[in-house]
Amino acid sequence: MKRWGIRTRVLLLALLPAVLIAVVLAGYMVYRVAADADRELVAYGRGLSRQLAAVSEFSAYSGDRAALGIIAAAALDETHITAVAIFDADGVPVANSGPPPARLSPLPPGRQPSLLGSDENSLFFAAPIVLQRAQIGDLLFAESSASERQREAATLGWVTLRMSRSATRQRKREAVFIALFSTFVVSVFAGALAMALGRQVTQPILRLEGAVARIQEGNLDVRVPADSGGDLQRLEDGMNSMVAALGENREFLQARIAAATTELEQKKSEAERANVAKSRFLAAASHDLRQPLHALSLFAADLGHEAVTPAQQRLSRQINESVSNISELLDALLDISRLDLADIVPQKTCFPVGEVFAQLESGYSRLAGARGLRFRCRPTHLAVWADPALLVRLLGNLVSNAIAYTASGGVLVAARRRGDGVHIEVRDSGVGIAPEYQQVIFEEFFQVGNAGRVRNQGLGLGLAIVKRLAGIQGLKVAVRSAPWLGSVFSVVLPPAPAPASGSPAALPASGPAPVSRRLALLRPQTPQLVEVAALAERWGIAVVWADSCEECIGIAGSGVSGKGAVTVVAGMQEGLAQSILERAAECGTALVLLGNAATPRPATAHVLSLPLRPARLRALLGRLMSIA
Repeated sequence: MKRWGIRTRVLLLALLPAVLIAVVLAGYMVYRVAADADRELVAYGRGLSRQLAAVSEFSAYSGDRAALGIIAAAALDETHITAVAIFDADGVPVANSGPPPARLSPLPPGRQPSLLGSDENSLFFAAPIVLQRAQIGDLLFAESSASERQREAATLGWVTLRMSRSATRQRKREAVFIALFSTFVVSVFAGALAMALGRQVTQPILRLEGAVARIQEGNLDVRVPADSGGDLQRLEDGMNSMVAALGENREFLQARIAAATTELEQKKSEAERANVAKSRFLAAASHDLRQPLHALSLFAADLGHEAVTPAQQRLSRQINESVSNISELLDALLDISRLDLADIVPQKTCFPVGEVFAQLESGYSRLAGARGLRFRCRPTHLAVWADPALLVRLLGNLVSNAIAYTASGGVLVAARRRGDGVHIEVRDSGVGIAPEYQQVIFEEFFQVGNAGRVRNQGLGLGLAIVKRLAGIQGLKVAVRSAPWLGSVFSVVLPPAPAPASGSPAALPASGPAPVSRRLALLRPQTPQLVEVAALAERWGIAVVWADSCEECIGIAGSGVSGKGAVTVVAGMQEGLAQSILERAAECGTALVLLGNAATPRPATAHVLSLPLRPARLRALLGRLMSIA
């Protein structure tokens, strides 16, 4: 019933009472007709049997059976009579019409007509024949004794008759038919009236329901005719007013949303332009910022050699620490600014993971040992498809961060094949990271447990740089950690086939330099180039100094002794002539430029910013000498 529509409910409400009343009245009428028919038939049978008994009184008294037979035959002419029988006082039949009757036994009690019995088709009545009439002219009647009068009132016999019930059944059938017909007529009339009256109620409500459905679909132009009258018309007027108000409010809100969206887009555009301008400014000013800082670091180092007294040595150490802190912060800020410019295009290639591990061990073993930690890269033969220089920077930041937050134990870097990727993990036994901080640690300047910005606990930029480096290469960095149980940072890289036998391996940490691995440096011998030469010789790369651009090119031409040999020319931007750029482009000689990038520059020229970071130099030289 809950699923019935309003039209069904209105029809049911209007039709059900009328049908119930019609059914009750029809049933009562049928009952009354049937009862009256039965009662009338019984009364008729009793009256007729009494009359037959009175007519048969004198014939029964005189024993005139012929007269009794005539009376019985004449009784058949009456309506509904099917058989008549007359019995004497002992119940023996003396006259009858119809089927021969049996002996009347037992005799009916009393002296009043009675209903002896009934079946489906007939009723049986009996009336006593009583001698109770006297001749009016009998003078002896008055003088007769009481006993004589009692004798004269004795029962002379019995009259029985059988009456048919067919007429009564016919009346009942007619009554039932009339009742059913009346109920049908009343139901049809009530249904038509209910539909006519209900339409005036349900049609407006159904219109309102349809309007509500269209409003839910977003159509606020819908209106319903307000012509129902009464309360329904007021409801329709209210619906139309509500829809009109909703339409006005929607237009107002859309206008405000459009204005707010325009304003937000404008603010966003301004913020993006400001961010790009900031990043471009820092990237463009990096050389101007690094040069004085690098000079300051050299002056601070010279001051440390000149310090004699303990006060001077303490002051020198403080100056060197401050310069180191400023240099680290500036390097991180400039790195983030350059990454934010999104102008770095990964140079992806296939290379063994072992090369990256070798560079990490060379760059961070001494730092871990200084803090009393074990640092190890698990050997592996896996190869990946990525930018080796960017991967070295990403993993280097993770290793540096792990060393900074590990007090005891060690740091392990391992690679394993899982599914369709190579997982490189950096594991440490440090303080760990609570679950609520494992996402925000990749934001700038966020450090767990360093709200006071204690300098020796880092800057909070290492993981932010890791996030940007991973985004540039389309990688995802995940972290698993728990407080005081250490941390595991992992990055998934696409696998690559292992290099064929005889292909270049990672740069050796020490040992004699192959003839094909030589580094040409352009004089003058600036402190930056001297530092590059010292690092290259430590890594087993032969260093050759040249006095001119032509000599550099000549070294590049004469130094190639076999397949894969390469000569790298390094020099300051200020000392580079346009000729060496042109000659390098013609000969395909790889250039490593210290400082800002020369514009325009050949595709074989690579830039390292100052102050120089050994890990970056080693990664670049390893890449160039491996793919040459």
